[in-house]
Amino acid sequence: MNYKQSTFRVVMISCALMLATFTQAAGPSSGTSIGEYHAPDPQLGSLISALLEENPGIRSVWAESRSLYQRVNQARSLPDPMLAYRYFVETPETRVGPQEHALEVSQGIPWRAKRRLQGEQASLMADGSTWKAAERERAAVALLKKTYFEAAYLQEAITVLDEERNLLQRFEEIALTRYSTGKGIQQSIIKVQTDISRLDEKEFALRERLDVVQERLAELIGRPGTRLALSPITLPFTELTVDVGELEALAEKLHPAVRAVESRIEADRTWARRRVLEKKPDFKVGIGYTLVGTRDDPAGVLSPPPDNGSDILGVTFGVKIPLYRKKIRAGIAEAKHAVDRDEQVLNSVRNNLRYKVQQAATRLDSLGERGRLYAAVIIPQAEQALSSAEAAYSTGRLGFLDLLDAERILFQSRLAFHRLVSDTWIAASELEEAIGRPFPSFAEESSQ
Repeated sequence: MNYKQSTFRVVMISCALMLATFTQAAGPSSGTSIGEYHAPDPQLGSLISALLEENPGIRSVWAESRSLYQRVNQARSLPDPMLAYRYFVETPETRVGPQEHALEVSQGIPWRAKRRLQGEQASLMADGSTWKAAERERAAVALLKKTYFEAAYLQEAITVLDEERNLLQRFEEIALTRYSTGKGIQQSIIKVQTDISRLDEKEFALRERLDVVQERLAELIGRPGTRLALSPITLPFTELTVDVGELEALAEKLHPAVRAVESRIEADRTWARRRVLEKKPDFKVGIGYTLVGTRDDPAGVLSPPPDNGSDILGVTFGVKIPLYRKKIRAGIAEAKHAVDRDEQVLNSVRNNLRYKVQQAATRLDSLGERGRLYAAVIIPQAEQALSSAEAAYSTGRLGFLDLLDAERILFQSRLAFHRLVSDTWIAASELEEAIGRPFPSFAEESSQ
């Protein structure tokens, strides 16, 4: 290997090292799920875990968030270096010989702080996508909870109807016995049998609704087409007292939707500062090596110059001139308008969250009062009325139709109470979604 080949090889290795140095990047960042949700029973907790792990919509938004973090390193990196090779078809003759080949590597270098601001903007956008994914996750969990609590009501309603049917069947036997002894009328038998048939139809409709709800639950957790069998659900009646002002402040500050917009605002402000730096020049540096042959012309052969055939090593330096200021001003104005837009979006999001908190809290107060009334007053009175009606009927002081009315009032009251309990938990899940925190766990923690 001659001297020229050795020198050329050294330049090639230097260029490769330069490329490796300029393309180094830091490790990626990633977002993580919140994964904190209040569940009144283990079965719901298992469904929530399955939703977070298997629901394709949830998995897709978190995958999108992780992908956006990969843009941070891209934004912080230098532009790709340029490696150029030149072959002289017609070799230019110089004093020391003809130029034959040339190799050059160059690197663009943006103005200081440009890459840092680009990386900050990309990181803030990725943070915003993480909070957006958390918001989508909470919305999916809230929908799962509301569907689950609806299933709880349907199960309780079917149980109440079964108990009512058993009671009516006992009344039917009593009516048949009294009719066979001449103490009753056939109308009583027909009436109780009609009520039993009505309960059968109502239970059939409830079981159809329960099947649909269970299919919906299977779809939500990412198992469409699966027949999900639920164990019996028992929801306790919980009267929740909330501080609306405290919950509003919590939602306005910590809700994922708010955090997502705030991250986007900071990203836009960072990008505005980055657009200002377009006024500053970028630079370009490079190193080149040119192979020069020995002179073979008569003058060079007879009297070769001292540096005959010496290769050329050179460096280049360039400056990008930010000449078109109108374009730069437009870019800065665009970034500032984006900040104004997102600030208005933030105000809208906070107003919407305040409304949701107020609506859910008002509903909880109303349901709590009605539930307490049913549990403490209406149902006990209906039970007492039915017992009195049975006693009066057995002594002949009350008609059979009056007995059926007392029975119907009791079971309608029990159905209404279970509807209130289910609606209370549904309202609690709506409030949990509105504040972006576990609820009623948060209320329990705040009251301690």
